[in-house]
Amino acid sequence: MRPNSTEAHDPTVSLAPAAPRTPARVRLGIGARLALALAAVAAVIMIGHGLATENTRRAVQSLHSMQIEHEPQARRAEAVMEKLAAYDRAVVEYLQGDHQSAFESITSAADELDLAVNHYFNDIPAPLATADAVQLRIELAHHIAQGSKLASTASKRSEWLARRNVLLDGLQRRIASAGGTGVAVANEQVVLRKSLSELATALNALRSSYGAPEALEQKEKEFGAALARHSAELSRSPGHAWLDLMHDDFGESVRLRRAIAGFDAMNVPARRSFVEAGATLTAAAQSHLQEPARRALLEASVRAAASAQLAEHTLTPTGVAVLSVLLLVSLLLSLSITVPVRRLTAATRQLTAGNRTARAPRGGSAEIDELAESFNAMADQIARAEGELRAHQTELERHVAERTQQLHHLAHHDPLTQLPNRRQLATRLAAALTRAAANEQRVALLFVDLDNFKSINDTLGHNFGDRVLQAITERLRQATGARALLARLGGDEFTVLMEDVKSSEEVEERAAALVATLQQPLLVDGRILSTSASIGGSLYPDHANDPDALLRAADVALFRAKELGRNRFAFYRPALYDAAAQRFRLEQSLRRAVEAGDLMLMYQPQVALHTRETIGVEALLRWRKPDGRIATATEFIHIAEKTGLIHELTGWVLRTATEDVARWRQQGWHHACVAINVSPMQFL
Repeated sequence: MRPNSTEAHDPTVSLAPAAPRTPARVRLGIGARLALALAAVAAVIMIGHGLATENTRRAVQSLHSMQIEHEPQARRAEAVMEKLAAYDRAVVEYLQGDHQSAFESITSAADELDLAVNHYFNDIPAPLATADAVQLRIELAHHIAQGSKLASTASKRSEWLARRNVLLDGLQRRIASAGGTGVAVANEQVVLRKSLSELATALNALRSSYGAPEALEQKEKEFGAALARHSAELSRSPGHAWLDLMHDDFGESVRLRRAIAGFDAMNVPARRSFVEAGATLTAAAQSHLQEPARRALLEASVRAAASAQLAEHTLTPTGVAVLSVLLLVSLLLSLSITVPVRRLTAATRQLTAGNRTARAPRGGSAEIDELAESFNAMADQIARAEGELRAHQTELERHVAERTQQLHHLAHHDPLTQLPNRRQLATRLAAALTRAAANEQRVALLFVDLDNFKSINDTLGHNFGDRVLQAITERLRQATGARALLARLGGDEFTVLMEDVKSSEEVEERAAALVATLQQPLLVDGRILSTSASIGGSLYPDHANDPDALLRAADVALFRAKELGRNRFAFYRPALYDAAAQRFRLEQSLRRAVEAGDLMLMYQPQVALHTRETIGVEALLRWRKPDGRIATATEFIHIAEKTGLIHELTGWVLRTATEDVARWRQQGWHHACVAINVSPMQFL
């Protein structure tokens, strides 16, 4: 809060008490020249006092005007520009995205912008109502309405796209229900009608087609042509009703696709127009709202500084004039006048040199006493003006310090949970290891990862998931206590740093307590959730000697805990790291083998015992290692399933086996068939 302009003063300035005024004593032998000299001295003093008083009053008025009128207007103008930029950014992000974000964010930004505009034009002191400012207010209201209209129109595109996908899914199910997937005969052959096969093929091509509207339109024409080509056959079976439903749903999907294409063609110029209008309004707000307020604020501060400087400069000629007159009459004045004059001169020099605490003692003749009183009044007014300027500067410095502190906090803490982030954890962990090395102590690091937390975000939303993370953070705080450092690395991963650990058993007990704590039901927004967590732990100096290695060891232990079935704690062992490294090397080698074509198929015959004939073969996947050894599937299939390579391997096996069977049939084995093992991951 800024001090009042009539009461604020510098806390370092102290006012010396004025001496009691004594009546002038008439001394004998003082003639007319002494009276004229004293009158001249009084005139000089009064003129200097009047000039200094007037200049000081102007400085005080300028400061008061700057604090009461111009500063609020400048802040309100800046708020209007900030809210306008935030509103434009919210609308553009909504138009550029997939329209799944909350529409309330645009409404909230619009309300804040409207509130900022109303504050600027309606709050006291009200700005000068110029024609440009009034027009700008009207254009801002129109801009808010235009942005809301664009966002509302954009939300319809998502509805059209979802409806089109539903219609295409219905067409596919209808074709499948009519026999579009084929009918098995004797477990060996598949009977499939050509008309339904062509419809299914055209529909699959339409559903998998993305990109330019021309490509989608071509796929729709191909499907429509296939449907028209087989209309006579399809009207007999599955029937007219089935065919009419196919025509209706397909026509509706075409109409929705055209509506989406029309919206996309309109969205880009509309968004560009909105952005250009926002930029124009921002420039107009800066020109008609912010710049006038800033100019007025600058002019007021310049006037205040000039008046204060003029008041200060007035003191020097005033003192010089007084000294000149006093030198002429010094021979006629007694020592009772000379001593007060010297003290007044010393006070004047101190004030001119920058000592704002200097005050002239009261005493001596009436004229000198009045001069001292005027001098002190001028010094007080200058001190008040400087005090107000210092108070204003102090307020600005306080705001800068607060903002710096906020930025420092954000740089070292997680914004959601307010826990230390990865950067602060690295710093604290390095310091803890340094202390542990100096004191020969142990340090434990726990890696906490919530089990299946992704399902909470997918089913209940990310906002609800954030509140769940906050509740779990509070539970972890209570469980770890003040002796441990709790940090969040990101997502659903937390770390617990414990210093001065006595044994590994103590770490296991505290980790087990954390697992048990996180198993307890969690109440969030009236919903009871069951949660669990997997924890991996590492110990300094048993497992690692530096922060990065200690983190890696805890991460490897966490992976082991998840392999054991989750909801448990695992301690790091060197064998775990070796196993992880072996898995990584095997994964890289398998990827290179797939790219280099080092995989091969071996066929195991299947023999009918009653005829002793080979009725088929079973395809067995093998890996030819660089050293010539043939590796069986059991050595690498589990790695392929975990890394996703199983899909590529299965496709290669299917292609190779069917090509071999086709070649055998051409060579004379007409009943050749092959059995292929498929991983459960492929079905999932």
